[in-house]
Amino acid sequence: MAGEVHVDVDDRVATLTIDNTEKRNALGPPLLAKITDAVRELEERDDVRCLVITGAGEKAFSSGFDISYHQRNYEGGVEGPDVEGEEVGFDEMVDRVKHFDYPVIARINGGTFGGSMHLIAACDFRIAVEDAQFGITPAKLGMIYGGEAIGEIMAHVGPSNVKELLFTAEFIDADRAYDMGLLNDVVPREELDSRTYGMAETIASNAPLSLTGMKEIIRALMDKDSLTDAEKVWAETLEQEAEDSRDHQEGVEAFMEGREPEFEGY
Repeated sequence: MAGEVHVDVDDRVATLTIDNTEKRNALGPPLLAKITDAVRELEERDDVRCLVITGAGEKAFSSGFDISYHQRNYEGGVEGPDVEGEEVGFDEMVDRVKHFDYPVIARINGGTFGGSMHLIAACDFRIAVEDAQFGITPAKLGMIYGGEAIGEIMAHVGPSNVKELLFTAEFIDADRAYDMGLLNDVVPREELDSRTYGMAETIASNAPLSLTGMKEIIRALMDKDSLTDAEKVWAETLEQEAEDSRDHQEGVEAFMEGREPEFEGY
């Protein structure tokens, strides 16, 4: 199942729900395309002043990129699912969310891992349930996390904390994520909606030009610390080298087989 995206608009607040509960809301290319299209369509509406992004169910906001798509093209390996239609990359989807005209709130209803950490970091606010966990795990898969993703998360948690997340690849709880600066608030599950939508309704009641203008200024200030175009190409080269490595093949196979990987450095 590729998953679905559900969109609801109520009193100038839009909710986009990622629904792929069989895979803990994992994001493969078809679902990335659906999210991108849904955000683009919301941008064209004149009755939206705030966007809430969340996951379906209570187990996960999103487990990140669907690892089964990394199984394709390995010699002697199992090919991943077919991708139909136009393929949308993770960075393209996140960029669409990041540049949404109005403020975006991540309603974090559960585990948030891998690429979905990039997604919540690109939102303007992050509100999580107390039992949510967070992790960035490409080091367990022989991969390199994207340069833009690292920069987006580092803007919230700082260099030392982003190194902890990347190099250990261990999960942290919501309180630790709050202490790092990743989260705006941590609440009991029964208060998640009231806290999220209370903030969303307050934001949506304010002047549209104030919201969009100040968001543009803040984004411009944050982008001053972003990678240059040449640095983005360099980072993508490193990412591709890691993705083409034997260690990456071993990491994916080990993950799918439920065993510890044996990395060799090539």
